[in-house]
Amino acid sequence: RLAGSQTVVRPEFRELSPLAYYDFDLGATVIGNKELQRTKLTSADIRWEFYPKSGEIFSVAGFYKNFKNPIELYFNQSGAGTSNTFNYLNADKADAYGLEFEFRKKLDFVSLLQNFTMAGNLALIDNKVKDEATNVNRPMQGQSPYTLNLSLQYDSQKSGFSSTILFNIIGRRILYVGNEQVPPIWEAPRPLLDYQIADQVRMENVAVSLLELNSIPLMELYLYFHSLNLYNTAAKYACTRLNLLVFH
Repeated sequence: RLAGSQTVVRPEFRELSPLAYYDFDLGATVIGNKELQRTKLTSADIRWEFYPKSGEIFSVAGFYKNFKNPIELYFNQSGAGTSNTFNYLNADKADAYGLEFEFRKKLDFVSLLQNFTMAGNLALIDNKVKDEATNVNRPMQGQSPYTLNLSLQYDSQKSGFSSTILFNIIGRRILYVGNEQVPPIWEAPRPLLDYQIADQVRMENVAVSLLELNSIPLMELYLYFHSLNLYNTAAKYACTRLNLLVFH
């Protein structure tokens, strides 16, 4: 399959407003920019897919994306306010190339695993933001060089019970863009492990599905770092999270 598209991303009202507001998640003041331009996104991809049987897939895809005037959140670019101030600005352009691999395979070729399905996808991405006016050549804010998702699902159609273990990890990426005086803030890779349970309650031929009614993080570990070496400093980040679904 071959596909192409062209879309626009318009800035939000608060990104355009020149007023300052405090972002409690960021812990800093954010000031909009009335001069922001919309982002024009041109995409193209080619994909090969193979379906061995119902519910199974193997696919390989290659894609290209071009961003004109991408909007990013920069640290204290206006010079106004305190040192903890962020501003929205347009970069000149950005390009992204990548490969994506996906699979979903039933494990019914083993009698003990006939109700199990394994799935996963891996994306490898090379992305750069370029701006000749500011001599910028770096990864785009929020873009990871890779993402990996894996899952193992148990599904019993007779009992209506299902259970899934999910694993996810993303590559190191820029969380907030810096400037000549202040280095960017990076978000390091963090593995996530989730566990989900679903069941059905049947009463007089009425089936009620209980799915993700409550998610409780049992364990979380965070590690933050400040890099003075811009884009080349390696760092480790560990985060383990186990979610348990509780039904009432």
